[in-house]
Amino acid sequence: MPRAKQLYWRENRSSTMAETHNIFRCVIVSPAGKLLDCRASSVVFTARDGSMGVLHNHTPMLCELGTGFMEITAEPENGNANGNGSGHKKALIAGGFALVSSNLVNIIADDAVCVWNTSREKIELLLEKSKKIIDTAGLTSHQKWLENKKMTLLKEMLATAK
Repeated sequence: MPRAKQLYWRENRSSTMAETHNIFRCVIVSPAGKLLDCRASSVVFTARDGSMGVLHNHTPMLCELGTGFMEITAEPENGNANGNGSGHKKALIAGGFALVSSNLVNIIADDAVCVWNTSREKIELLLEKSKKIIDTAGLTSHQKWLENKKMTLLKEMLATAK
């Protein structure tokens, strides 16, 4: 195809075509079970060594997860993305691994809480559990730091919960 036609084609193709082709599958699994399985256009999560962003056709990788919020831009299914019409989802992830391969983001979390469907009562219970864990003897300073970070994020969730 001549260069002029290539440029014209790139500039004038429909945005819906681009949106349809720039999606991938995102799955979050924790010891509690599968928390999310959706089509997404972007995912941002906290890895052990910093923040990672994933888009369509990302290079395959395996990385260790840190403690932090994961943000998913989900494609609405039937105008609704798991009860959240905007398609933006947020989950608190605490440890685990992320596997990215063949337009699939697999999050295997040590602990995860979905912000979009967690009640205030559930968050308060999780905060109490974290406080008890911190008070447990025998934790290393790093384990206490991680649990404190998780508590801070849970408090942030509680402030915005319904």
